Amino acid sequence: MSARDPGLAFTDGALQFEAWSDKLWDPMGRDVVEAAVILPGEKVLDACCGTGAATIPAALAVGRNGSVDGVDLSTGLLRIAAANLSERGILNTTLTEADVTQWRGHRTFDAVLCSYSMFFFSDMEAGVEHLASMLRPGGRLVTSTWVEGALEPFAAKILEASIKERPRLAGVRPLANENMAKIASVEALTAWLSDRGLEHVSVSMHPLTLSVDADMAWNLVMGSGWRTLLPRDPEAIARVRRDFIASVGPRVQMNSDALIGIGSVPA
Repeated sequence: MSARDPGLAFTDGALQFEAWSDKLWDPMGRDVVEAAVILPGEKVLDACCGTGAATIPAALAVGRNGSVDGVDLSTGLLRIAAANLSERGILNTTLTEADVTQWRGHRTFDAVLCSYSMFFFSDMEAGVEHLASMLRPGGRLVTSTWVEGALEPFAAKILEASIKERPRLAGVRPLANENMAKIASVEALTAWLSDRGLEHVSVSMHPLTLSVDADMAWNLVMGSGWRTLLPRDPEAIARVRRDFIASVGPRVQMNSDALIGIGSVPA
């Protein structure tokens, strides 16, 4: 028994994902772009771009003489990203539906961004090395991930509620969880990026605690990789929701601490 395909899950949950943009994804996307120190005229790849949390500020930073490629597996997220770009009149960005670990654009990039997503790669090491291979000499890779203990108490609670309906999930650790555990501290992410052949690696901590009500908590489940844990039957999903909401209560403080790592390929 394994968690289901994240690309399909994020398409099915695109609206719930977008509901979290103002509170979580957009501020974090801006932090990633700020860490990348993107300059006017540069070429940027936003790998696993979602609804454009980092794509939009990157497009604004590179200006009319620069360009941004946003690549994502999820049709639903890309549709929202396209609408968000259109609403702002942004014309220097191309969106592509593809597995970015297999995709290669027509150009080399000055910066590659990968926000809160590399842990979904079937081979995280090879996937990030592929992203780095699309950088020009001296180009920088900027990635973000969760600190150990982040997303609690929700991560444990949704797994517990899902196991009641899908008992074979008991004892199974999703690949994304295994990957996150490898890079869940400043020291671990620093070493991991260095092992990918990157130079001048630095990692910064970004603390964040959010007050979340029951409806937003369930939106986070339905609009994130946690959706892959849910059963298919609507009545069973309703029972998971009931048990999950009962376990977390009407309002809870969610640990949203994150890491942003940056490194450059040899010049």
